[in-house]
Amino acid sequence: MTIVTGIASVTARLGMLHWLGDIFALLIDTYFWLSLAGLIGFVLLRKWRWTSVAGLIFAFNASSLIGYLPINQRADASSQRDVRLFVYNMYYDNNALNAVLDEIEAHDPDVVFLMEYSYAIQQEIESRFTDYPYRVIEPSRITMGLALFSRIPLGETHVHRFAETRIPIYQIEMEIAEQPVTLVGGHPWPPIGRWGQLHRDQMADITAIAAQSSGPLIVAGDFNASQWSYAVQNLAQMSRVEDARYGFGFQKTWSLNPLFGLPLDHVLVSEEWTVTDYFQGDAGGSDHVPLIVDLRLEQ
Repeated sequence: MTIVTGIASVTARLGMLHWLGDIFALLIDTYFWLSLAGLIGFVLLRKWRWTSVAGLIFAFNASSLIGYLPINQRADASSQRDVRLFVYNMYYDNNALNAVLDEIEAHDPDVVFLMEYSYAIQQEIESRFTDYPYRVIEPSRITMGLALFSRIPLGETHVHRFAETRIPIYQIEMEIAEQPVTLVGGHPWPPIGRWGQLHRDQMADITAIAAQSSGPLIVAGDFNASQWSYAVQNLAQMSRVEDARYGFGFQKTWSLNPLFGLPLDHVLVSEEWTVTDYFQGDAGGSDHVPLIVDLRLEQ
C-alpha cells in the first residue's frame, strides 16, 4: 500500500504531462492519511527502512496541505469586508429550491454566482431575487448554465464562448470600494473519459481570460479539479491569483456520500484582496455545497 500511495502521489503532480494526473490530484488528502497510517505502522513494527519511505511520502503530501491549516479567525462583523461572494453549483435538476434560496438569504451576499443554472429552475430563482437588480443570465438545458446576481452595479460584461470548448465563461467588471475589479467565472466539464482533454482545454480558456485581466481579480467556479491539479495551479500562476481558502481549513465541496468528497469548487483572488472569511453553506438539494467568501480590497 505504501508503494501504491507513493506512485499515486507522484502521478498527481504530473498533470502537465497528461490530464490523468489531475484525476490523481483529487485525492492528495487521501494519500496524506494513507502515508501517515503507513508511517505509524512501520514505526510500531520497527521496520526503519520502510519508515523512511513512508516518511518521505507523508512529507511530500503534507507539503501540499500545510497551507490549509485553520489559522485564520472567522470575521465577527460585516464591516471587515467590502464584498461577500456566494459561489454555488446548485445542480440543474434541484428539487429543493426553497432551501437554496433560504440559504442565500441567510448569508446575505452581495454577489451570487450560480452554476448548472437550467431553464427548469430559472423562473423560481429569478422571481425571488428582487433585491439583486444587476444580472448576467446564461441558462442551459442541463449543466452548462451560469447566472450572476449582484447588488453592485455591473460594468463591462463579456460572456465568452469558444466554438471548440462550448462552455460560457463570464468576465464581469464592477466597482468595489471605489476600485474597478474583475470577476471571471466558469464551469468546465468533468475530466472523465473522452472529456479529459476537453476539460483541460476549457480550463485553458478560463485561464486565458483571467490572465488578460488587470487590477483586482476574482476567479470562481466549479472547476471539476482540485487546487493541486495542474489545471488549477496553472490558472493561479498565469493569472497571479491564489486560493482564497488558505488558512481557513481544508474543505471539500462535492460529496458522493458522507464518507467521500472532493474539493472541486474554488475561489481564487489576486494580491489586492484580503480574505476576511471563508466558509461553506448547506448543500440545499445539490451534491455541492456553496462557498461564502468575504473579501476586503486593500487600498
